[in-house]
Amino acid sequence: MFSKEQFENYRKMGKEYQRQKEKETKGKRYTTANGKEIACLQCKNIHFHKGRALLNTRGMSFLGLDWLDEAAVILICTDCGFIHWFNRDVIPG
Repeated sequence: MFSKEQFENYRKMGKEYQRQKEKETKGKRYTTANGKEIACLQCKNIHFHKGRALLNTRGMSFLGLDWLDEAAVILICTDCGFIHWFNRDVIPG
């Protein structure tokens, strides 16, 4: 078993390692289709990781056709992790 001090030291080392990795994978800057730069609503950071998420509906889920549902673009803030949802594509830049 670890002592409380050892556990706290490992936790701090883990957080520092995570910060270092986030700096290495900084993310990208994005703009909307009308040219406005996107900034995080929580921390005002401008670097994000891009992903997609399905917008499931009851009917398609009931029929087992979830994969036919539309998808949304998500941007995940590299600083605080806040997830931003968009129904249109965003442009790197």
